[in-house]
Amino acid sequence: MTTALLPRRPTPEVALPVRRGRGRPPALTNPERIEELLTDIRGGATVTEAAAAAGLSRTPVYTLRGTDPLFAEALTQAQIAGRKARRAAGPQRLLDQHGTESSYTKRQCTCERCRVAGSRARARRRAAAHQPNTPDATGV
Repeated sequence: MTTALLPRRPTPEVALPVRRGRGRPPALTNPERIEELLTDIRGGATVTEAAAAAGLSRTPVYTLRGTDPLFAEALTQAQIAGRKARRAAGPQRLLDQHGTESSYTKRQCTCERCRVAGSRARARRRAAAHQPNTPDATGV
């Protein structure tokens, strides 16, 4: 048997990169990029907003949180600091604070306060939509 017909293995200098999930390399491997993301979150941005500013979706952030316990702790601390920064920024950033309808819908918080706020807002919208129309001045 000749060795000319066998596939050649790449030499260590030309090793192929490891592909992860559907052939794409991991998105968050650069420490500077991770620190930039955490800085944005500490400054008051949500994970979705900070990831969009870095040119990512939020999926790689939460994937890294699930696989790296150090990043998970850093992200949690950054989110706590970000919430405080949003509260300090004023009412324009408090639209989706805890215990409101937007916290229930946008943040998908399922605590009792947020569920009640979401239910009340939905009931108000439904009641307003089912108001009978009043006849106009012409009686038509």
